[in-house]
Amino acid sequence: MKRYTLLFALTCATVMSFGQVRQPAKHVPVQFENNGYQDLGPKTTKGGGAVIWQTTFNWADPSSPRGWTLPAGWVIKDSSDMGNPWIWMKDTLKWVVGTSTKTLNPPSIFATKNDGFMAMPIQSYNERDGITTTIPADSYFQTPKIDCSAVSSVVVKFTQIFNLCCLSENVGNLQMLVTVDGGVHWATYDVQYNWGANNPTPARFQNPEINISDVAAGSPNVMIRFYFHNGNLWYYWMMDDLRLEEAYGNNLVLEDTWMDFDGGSSATINQIHYWPLSQMGMTGESSTVGANYMKGAILNSGYNDSENTRLDVKVLKNGTQVYADASVPAPIWTLERDTAAIVNPYLATDYGDYNFVYTAVSDNSEEVSADNSTIMQFTVNDTLMHVGDFSAEAAVNTGGWVGGNNSGDMMAVDYTLYKAAEVSSITAYIWNYSASATPQLQYSLFKKITEDDRAEWISSEVIDMDSTRRGWVTLPMLKDGETEFLEPGNYIACAKLMGVGSCGIWLGRDLSTKNSGSRQFYSTTGWTGLAGDPLPMIGLNLNALAGPQQAPVTWNVNMNKHIASGEFIPGTDVVAVNGLAPSWSSSATMTDPDNDGIYSVTVEGLTINTLLKYKYSINGTQEANPATYRQYTVRYWNIIDSGYYNSGITTGIEDNSLVASFQVYPNPSQGAFTVAVTNKVASDMVITLTDMQGHSVYQNVVKNCLNYQEIIDNQLAKGLYFLTVNNGQEVKIQKVVIQ
Repeated sequence: MKRYTLLFALTCATVMSFGQVRQPAKHVPVQFENNGYQDLGPKTTKGGGAVIWQTTFNWADPSSPRGWTLPAGWVIKDSSDMGNPWIWMKDTLKWVVGTSTKTLNPPSIFATKNDGFMAMPIQSYNERDGITTTIPADSYFQTPKIDCSAVSSVVVKFTQIFNLCCLSENVGNLQMLVTVDGGVHWATYDVQYNWGANNPTPARFQNPEINISDVAAGSPNVMIRFYFHNGNLWYYWMMDDLRLEEAYGNNLVLEDTWMDFDGGSSATINQIHYWPLSQMGMTGESSTVGANYMKGAILNSGYNDSENTRLDVKVLKNGTQVYADASVPAPIWTLERDTAAIVNPYLATDYGDYNFVYTAVSDNSEEVSADNSTIMQFTVNDTLMHVGDFSAEAAVNTGGWVGGNNSGDMMAVDYTLYKAAEVSSITAYIWNYSASATPQLQYSLFKKITEDDRAEWISSEVIDMDSTRRGWVTLPMLKDGETEFLEPGNYIACAKLMGVGSCGIWLGRDLSTKNSGSRQFYSTTGWTGLAGDPLPMIGLNLNALAGPQQAPVTWNVNMNKHIASGEFIPGTDVVAVNGLAPSWSSSATMTDPDNDGIYSVTVEGLTINTLLKYKYSINGTQEANPATYRQYTVRYWNIIDSGYYNSGITTGIEDNSLVASFQVYPNPSQGAFTVAVTNKVASDMVITLTDMQGHSVYQNVVKNCLNYQEIIDNQLAKGLYFLTVNNGQEVKIQKVVIQ
């Protein structure tokens, strides 16, 4: 059998960027019973998960001047009367501010984004016509009456993303309200989840499930209102795929989890991802430095009371269980929440990768197990102190704040030493830079003398930024024989961002780690910058090489789609993984001894904390998708489940959803072939042809076209190619075979 690791997925969307940059992530589409317009009729009881009512907001209307029509019974109201309502969207929203164009894009996490969704783009309203205004959002949209008279339970589900700024408060800005008496009384539900300003929606809040059975069950007149208000001036709230379902009888939801690191004082210091063994195990004020305390928030979303509910936590060190404990059992009544805590903390005493597996359990027979469990990670190593993980979900510099974006501004993360140590270097993730600012970078370590007094203790040299210094950049400290030796105390690892006219550089930002030990310091105001948000990816390296320096890496890749299409013949063809980085520039042949279509190989002795870049190949020809290399940073325990070969794209399995609007013929061909594309509305298109190595061999930009046809005859060599059409709304791919 293959070796697998426990995984959980984070999702995020590509949307507006204000002092931040975001990147898309993979998602699992929402599945519906049907794709109907909307269904307002009563339903008979069918059991947990049955759809009572749903809409995908497919409100397009080509006959309307604005391109859509609000269906009967729906209400949109801007209570400010300033022309700032919720709107229906399908395409990218664009507006001009000065000489720059800003955009609000269809979120990738919306499963049915192509037929439309709802948006409250308050940022665009306050920047329209080239004039900046400060009109707060005060707008809602509301459903028609929904008949829930035949059901005994009701759960509201939808997909959302939001990003807010300049709040009068950090809570209560995004609300769902429910009425069953025509609006005389409303039940209010917070769908912002106390998530603060300037933080794009984390995955755990993107798919709310709200049990409204106590209000709506048995009522024929349920109306739901989504209300954006309370002084918010900037950014957006977007929503799609709204539906009502019957609740399950037994359904615990693990809403959130925490892993708090013991900082040696009477309080913990939140989540830590990487910590040196030499800085753990000392006696603190009330406990042991380095111990992790675990707790979780559990919701009983079922209509039965949950008996003896508890939080189970298991700790796996390099895949082997080394700890198990549970919270004190307690009942959670239907629709109630409770926070469960593990009494005994866990202290790791050896180098390794530790997975903390949290699971909500009870004496009831759970009906929906997918939302009961999650994993938090912690690595004990020899040199690296790093609050965040290695995954940059966004980018950040000081440019998004009043007083920031000056040369010399610093992003910073706090670190506390409990034992004397020698500092070696500082490392940070460089996301991007502005070449026009001639940017420079320097790392500095400051020592905290008092709460308001900090001394620059030791620094690196100043380097000029260029394209070779992207991703993780480590700079050694300039040692003098004294300052590199650090006494116990609080230190601040800083990345000084310098450039002509601006800070010039963006650092990677960790959105998933729960830690407030970050700061921004502005060169114009000294140490009076912001604290606690956001978390830049900056780590401190100690000179303490004592742990393992190498580890094996196992790759698993699923070949079943390519076997089914005839592109890979087991026993005849050979699949391999090919290293494309200095850390590993070799290749290894993969095998499938249990004949399940998943091929594996283990490579021994790869250097820990180095970045691997790799692709898979069949008979020496590398996959074309993803277009760039795959990446992985070596840890103590490494099992890489890469999904399908070539991202699942095959020549033998046709994608029927593309045929009506995107055709290639003849295919196979002797070299020349015709491309025919039909758009639903006139659109700009980019047509690109790439070979199996991901190299572009042809590209054409077509402007404002509804129906388009051309012949491509580029004297292509024999082989497999991928033809891509991008019309700004979706990307379509056809396989092209040249014989």
